[in-house]
Amino acid sequence: MEITEQLLMKIPIFKGLKEEHLKIVKEIIEIKEFEEDTAVIKEGEAGDEIYILLDGEVEVSKTLVLKLPGSEIGQKEKSLTKLSSESFPFFGEMVLFDERAERTATVITRKPCKFAIIHKNDFINLAEKNNEIGYVLYKNIAEVLAERLRKANNDILKLTTALSLILSR
Repeated sequence: MEITEQLLMKIPIFKGLKEEHLKIVKEIIEIKEFEEDTAVIKEGEAGDEIYILLDGEVEVSKTLVLKLPGSEIGQKEKSLTKLSSESFPFFGEMVLFDERAERTATVITRKPCKFAIIHKNDFINLAEKNNEIGYVLYKNIAEVLAERLRKANNDILKLTTALSLILSR
């Protein structure tokens, strides 16, 4: 799969960029393929790249039990969602906002996958050199992060409600 401006126009993180901007963005994208059942990122590890799923399917999971010092409780992974390349989802974007960012979830391929990868330094350099591109990219990422936060808040409310109902019996 070749990265073309036409393909980039379909990817939500690049929504609103002009064709000449897409040509510039294309220069910092690396394409990487992963076999089925391969960990792309692992929760708790450091990373410095953003992944955009171009082809395939991944599963996002998170550890359910906090690792406490001296705790004998085993950590359990909970599948949060499956993502397919139909909507060109991206992940790993938190590295742009925190110098010490650790991956907040594990992403495992469930089919062979192809990703567009953008390294943090390349992203930041591009955004600093071309403020118009940087503004659009950061705005698009912020919209997705806001939606994810809204969903997380709803999930917390549901869990809190369920816990309070159980404890009130």
